[in-house]
Amino acid sequence: MTHAARHWLLQIAATLGVAGTLFTAEAILARHDWRIDLTPEKRFTLSDHSRQVLAGLKHPVEITAFLRSDDARNSEIEDLLARMQRVSAQLRYTVVDVNRNPAVARRYGVDSYGSLVVDSNGRRAVTSDAREAPIVTAILQVTRPTRAVIYFLTGHGEHDLTNTDRETGYSAVRSALQQASYDAQPLNLLGENEVPADAGVVVIAGPRRDLLPAEVEKLAGYVAGGGGLLVLLDPDTPPMLCAFLRRFGVQTEASVIVDPDNRLFAGDSFTMTVPGLSDKHPASATLNALPLFSGTRAVSFAGSDPGIRGIEFLHTAPSSWRTPTRDLARAGTAFVADRDQPGPISVGVSLLVNAQADSVAEAKGVPPARVIIIGDSDFANNFFIDYLGNKDLLLNSIEWLSGGHAPLGERPTLRTPGVNQFFVSARQGRLALLIGTVLEPAAVLFVGTVIVLRRRWRG
Repeated sequence: MTHAARHWLLQIAATLGVAGTLFTAEAILARHDWRIDLTPEKRFTLSDHSRQVLAGLKHPVEITAFLRSDDARNSEIEDLLARMQRVSAQLRYTVVDVNRNPAVARRYGVDSYGSLVVDSNGRRAVTSDAREAPIVTAILQVTRPTRAVIYFLTGHGEHDLTNTDRETGYSAVRSALQQASYDAQPLNLLGENEVPADAGVVVIAGPRRDLLPAEVEKLAGYVAGGGGLLVLLDPDTPPMLCAFLRRFGVQTEASVIVDPDNRLFAGDSFTMTVPGLSDKHPASATLNALPLFSGTRAVSFAGSDPGIRGIEFLHTAPSSWRTPTRDLARAGTAFVADRDQPGPISVGVSLLVNAQADSVAEAKGVPPARVIIIGDSDFANNFFIDYLGNKDLLLNSIEWLSGGHAPLGERPTLRTPGVNQFFVSARQGRLALLIGTVLEPAAVLFVGTVIVLRRRWRG
């Protein structure tokens, strides 16, 4: 064999080897679907909640996406649907070109590009927002047998579901519950009104005026019947509600918690992250981000009733302390040994109230009631709800209280890609200030001084 022939044979063998390697690698990647998402906001990674919803599907779900052939969003929408399909064998999707198949669009009642129709077990939901969160919401709507109703107590200055004010409104809570396939409604217990029979959870969100004794007894009857109750307190919560909680062994001393280290950098000492998340409770164990509270009251469990099981599942940092005053302006930022209680401080309590201990309830088969008390109501207002783990904490609490079996975990974000929160605590801010204004200039000055001295010594 000549030298030229040997050279060409080696070239062909090398080419075939490279082609075979690439083909094998492509086959392995196609089979195992290995992906690396390097985007800061993890745009191409499904959230924990979405993956749990899809993995838990019991019935086939069909998604029909109505797209336009020249729409720039098509590739992202199809990639999202493909990622969802790979999680669950129960999910299938079909892409329909609206321009080429207008009759199909009319049959489904679709009149806009980018709409998705989700079908399962004869139920249908339509969304015109082809992002992860709305699609998962539509899947929940067609797969959940019923839509649980969450009632919010009114009449005492509580946060309002229809109020769009940033600091006092709860309109974002209503939107979040609707996205999670819940129905949020107001509840007035004045007069002859009772807690409706379809109540999945009753929420008391930061009342400013005291409840009447008749209202308290109606709530007590609801809990005795195995209901779910979420109570969001504040430093100035009226005494009647606190007295009601003492029936279950919950202590809510008049106080406010201060934490100069875990507060928002350059913010007040009463707005702080809550790092003590119990891994023994579903509402806190699955949080991937710390909750951010503002104006927080201490809540602890000291019950001795064997029919009530309680757990403190939220705690502030050891650097915090509880000061016995409801006047935030006078609380100060310095710890006073003979007045304040050092942290960590419990700010969240969960209860299982075992009604089976009562013979009448046992005869009726009443399940244990579920109660969660959190020492802050502002964490869910329109301003704070999208911060860190606040929305997930609220929705996880609602889900656990309603007795549902939907998965708990970090939910997909609806923020605009590229626009992210950047939370810096006071401790982190001081460290950044120290590094940027002291250590870095000092290091440059030191290196420069050494260079100058060495040059002079050599010269």
